Amino acid sequence: MRKYTSEEIQEISLDFRDLAKRFLRTDYSQCDSNLIRFMNFIDSNELISEFIKEKNTKEYDIKTIIKTRGNWNPFEISPIENEEISFEYQLLKYSYLNFEGDFTKLYGLIGYISTKGSYNDHLKDFSEHIIDPFVDYINKYLTKCYNQAKKEEGRNNPSSSVGSTITATNSTVLFGSQVSGDVSNVVTITDVEQQKALKGIKKIESCLDDIDKGDKEDFIELLNEIKEDIKNQKKPKKSLLTALKAIATGTVTIAPLITELVKIFFSNGTP
Repeated sequence: MRKYTSEEIQEISLDFRDLAKRFLRTDYSQCDSNLIRFMNFIDSNELISEFIKEKNTKEYDIKTIIKTRGNWNPFEISPIENEEISFEYQLLKYSYLNFEGDFTKLYGLIGYISTKGSYNDHLKDFSEHIIDPFVDYINKYLTKCYNQAKKEEGRNNPSSSVGSTITATNSTVLFGSQVSGDVSNVVTITDVEQQKALKGIKKIESCLDDIDKGDKEDFIELLNEIKEDIKNQKKPKKSLLTALKAIATGTVTIAPLITELVKIFFSNGTP
């Protein structure tokens, strides 16, 4: 496997986060397309697929496991990391290959661990047992890769800035770049830009309830850091704005406000 730079890993992490977020929040009507989309990404991305190959060390007879599992008994998860990752990946892959991505067929529509609740309730229970930990393992791996790449780049170029990491629920947003590559930390802004940006942030803060509960803490942390830069008449870091946009993706009220905020500093609206 080739060597990846921290910037490349950052991009992979952001792409993975977006797909994982969509997959984890899927409802029954979209579960098949979201699983297919997710599996296509992790199987085609060399960095992630090599990690899975390394961890996928035990072969499971998924077909037999599905047939013999008792009604409302959860799938048995091994306490050994490699075996857990192997099982979770093979279970999702089986659904991808045999059920056209409809992973609810792995446990059946009568219910996963309970007869009570809707199809979406059963889907959520399954996701918490199987999908959540699998996503977390990949996030943890990407974080390690990113930190290692930054460390090696720092040894080769002592002037590079230290990268930052924020961990959100079920996902990780990585950011950090060379000083020369992110000059926003030394560029000042005008009084007009400052006032417009602070007004924009105030509007965003009034809509914080539209951010999912699991992401709100990280979103506020990012927003406060951006606000602090603006108050000090500094142009916000590109990486912070990118991460903020990623968390707000899909919100009707906040996403457009962030786009307007970005346009104050970047003419094309893209940090």
